[in-house]
Amino acid sequence: MRHTDLVMFGHMSIPSPRGEREKLITALTPQLRRRLKIRAFEHGMDIQDAAEHAIRAWYEADGLPEVKTDGAKTWGTFLSVGEPDKFKGVCSDRGVTYVQGLAQALTQWLDNHPSPTAPLVSQPVVRVIVANQKGGVGKTFLSSGIAQALAEADHRVLIVDYDPQGHLTAELGFEDLMYEDDVETLMMHMDGTAKGDIHDLLVALDGERFGDRLHLLPASDDAFLRDVVLSKVSFSEAALERALEPLEGDYDVIVIDGPPSLGLNMDTALYYVRRRDGELADRSGVLTPVWANKASHRAFRLLSRQMDDLREKGRIQVDYLGLIINAYDSRRGKLVKENKDEWEKSSSPPVLAVIGDLKEGREAADGEIPLLEYAPDSEHAQVMRDLAKELAV
Repeated sequence: MRHTDLVMFGHMSIPSPRGEREKLITALTPQLRRRLKIRAFEHGMDIQDAAEHAIRAWYEADGLPEVKTDGAKTWGTFLSVGEPDKFKGVCSDRGVTYVQGLAQALTQWLDNHPSPTAPLVSQPVVRVIVANQKGGVGKTFLSSGIAQALAEADHRVLIVDYDPQGHLTAELGFEDLMYEDDVETLMMHMDGTAKGDIHDLLVALDGERFGDRLHLLPASDDAFLRDVVLSKVSFSEAALERALEPLEGDYDVIVIDGPPSLGLNMDTALYYVRRRDGELADRSGVLTPVWANKASHRAFRLLSRQMDDLREKGRIQVDYLGLIINAYDSRRGKLVKENKDEWEKSSSPPVLAVIGDLKEGREAADGEIPLLEYAPDSEHAQVMRDLAKELAV
């Protein structure tokens, strides 16, 4: 499968701005991965740089305690040429697995690099699109749930319903806003015909849990024309960025519920979450929900190709933050489990969560009630909180 690394504990070479790099593929617990990501960003470092510093410090250490690695998932990082082989050799000399060696190195680095009182590098607002052109895989469910969990954790969050079908707007109880007459829309702010302030389009989600920290930019019925309209807009890839720029200073995270299609509509969203000048890697980018079936593998390849094309033609970097296996039920048979296992071999992007096919998400959507209000103690809600920790940097 393209863009995944299907061989555990191997390495591959690629050119990069840092020079030739080789990828170490091993495994890491989700908890340790999240702590590393957050702490690296707090110290103004990309994750792979923090990992390389940690491994080099580990070479000089001795007698480190064993670290629990239960539940470790496939994970990869790019190191300087020769470092993956050196790391594996030192692990062999010390009689530890590669997973244990990496866990010791990262735990030691975290202990030696406590959180600073403030981040050391100023960063843009976090921008995340939940994207997959395949319909029905859970984009809206994840976009909404992650945004709610971020707001619950005291982050200021804007969620943008960028799907012309408007499922997110409807499921949060604002469907009537999609059909209002004589009201400006996101599309009008994108094509330059709007006269008013884009702040006037926003609505707040009520509820003490969110504390007026969660706002929605609803869908509108002109969104179905977006590809046609954008084809006539100069530098259309930046149209969404131009529209949302006045809002960015008001939020810590902007979550976009992506469209179920490819084309200009998707290009504008992918361009918006690109890595900006001075922004750390794997901070903003793309999350993709998938199912454990072959159709999702094909859809992922199509989206990956579009991202590659945009990167090459636009000379930009769009980071893949991770995959989320949604609506998984092992009772559906051997092929379902095999497809899940194939996804979980991916290290680029990694699988961040496996979400069971549970009822709470459907019930909350049908009742037009936010998930964390409807079922705050459910397994679904806890998964959203865990995913929010991946983005809260």
